[in-house]
Amino acid sequence: MNHLDHRQRTLGIIALAGASAIWGGMYVATAALMRQTPPLVVLELREAIAGLILVPIAWRSGRLRIARGDLALAAAIGIVGFTVSIGLQLEGTHIAGAALGSLITASSPVLIALLGRVWLRERLPWPKLVAILVAVGGVALIAGHPPGGPQVEPGIIDLAGAALAWAIYTVGSAHLTRRYDALGVLAIACIVGSVTSLPFALASASHAAHPLPTTLVAWLEVAYISIAGMALAFFLWNWGFGRVDAAVGGSMLLFQPLVGVVLGIVLLAEPITLTLVFGGFLVVAGVSGAVAIATPRVQLATNASPEAPQSGIRT
Repeated sequence: MNHLDHRQRTLGIIALAGASAIWGGMYVATAALMRQTPPLVVLELREAIAGLILVPIAWRSGRLRIARGDLALAAAIGIVGFTVSIGLQLEGTHIAGAALGSLITASSPVLIALLGRVWLRERLPWPKLVAILVAVGGVALIAGHPPGGPQVEPGIIDLAGAALAWAIYTVGSAHLTRRYDALGVLAIACIVGSVTSLPFALASASHAAHPLPTTLVAWLEVAYISIAGMALAFFLWNWGFGRVDAAVGGSMLLFQPLVGVVLGIVLLAEPITLTLVFGGFLVVAGVSGAVAIATPRVQLATNASPEAPQSGIRT
């Protein structure tokens, strides 16, 4: 059992923070886009465009290589992380709004840490657990007093399901990205998600007055959520998560609601309350505490560099 290399850990944290900030902005972009385009169509556009970008890059660079025995896991995390998690996230955000959507889905760090303990055999020291609980307590405080009232409760349920699915995706993808290149894993997962989301998108589009975006601004929003939000942010997330322990990696996701709330207030005129402010403070405090505490983890391979894909490794 070895400590994470300090430099790699720092780079991993920076990558995860960047991904979280991009995703925070995506809540605002998708909330605006879904005013005219069905959520499941938005999901399919995100996945399809990102897949068209990532697969050729991964193929030409020789990174689209995963052992046959791991293809089922790669497909599973594509379904769970893209079709299920992002699908529920979009539906929930459409009902509950950008600020609440970004906050509820940020509850997944506790689930990520617990899955990391069980699946990746990572230690979870009590100080880090306390820090995570403080951050998630801030999220729970805000979720317990939603600005939209009872009518947003179905959206909250969707967002809670998205948080659980995201936790499963995150730990499952870490299991692969410690053996293989993150870009290849992401490309495969993205294509699987695009294929499995397509029937739902077609069914949703058949009942919509405007199944596709109709303005230039809307198509720019599509470009942001598919290129920055899917291709760039998912790559940063997978790459960064392979260099930190699951508890810290999950905690970095909590920067996402802060960006989402601020942009929602500024750009979408969503309401701000004292509960929102205090809950946001708890989120920042918890994230800072979790990141400050280093955690040893089990190496999945002897002499394995995080830069080099590995295969045939027993865990």
